[in-house]
Amino acid sequence: MDGIRVEKILQFEEHAYERMRDLLSNLYSERPILSQEQYNAVIEDEHSQIFVAKKDEEIVGMSTLTWYRKLAGDKWFIEDVVVDERMRGQGIGQLLNETMLKEARDAGADFVDLDTRSPEAYKFYLKLGFKDKTEGRPFWGLRHTF
Repeated sequence: MDGIRVEKILQFEEHAYERMRDLLSNLYSERPILSQEQYNAVIEDEHSQIFVAKKDEEIVGMSTLTWYRKLAGDKWFIEDVVVDERMRGQGIGQLLNETMLKEARDAGADFVDLDTRSPEAYKFYLKLGFKDKTEGRPFWGLRHTF
């Protein structure tokens, strides 16, 4: 991973917004393009952190770490992990995940969850130490759509 570094997005930057919008279109082709308002809302949300992987000054990957508080304890999630197709297989996804896991652990998280629809990503996350939440217990992910 020569020359790759991970940075946290702390404020609006036009070129970063445009690049992340392009990267997210690889994950969510069926959804509207990321709006500038939504991007700013996530940056300003104290419960969300956006990370980007850069090679030189080009953003080649991104991810989001988010959490919320509930009665049974805080829930941490990794979301929106995407690496530029040209850069896959070079350890960028691993570096992004390791950065977010350290951030969550340092903030007191007991665990971090994530979801994926991709069989390849599922195998990748298992290699990083994630466990299938359904092992040893019934678990169903449900959604109500409006």
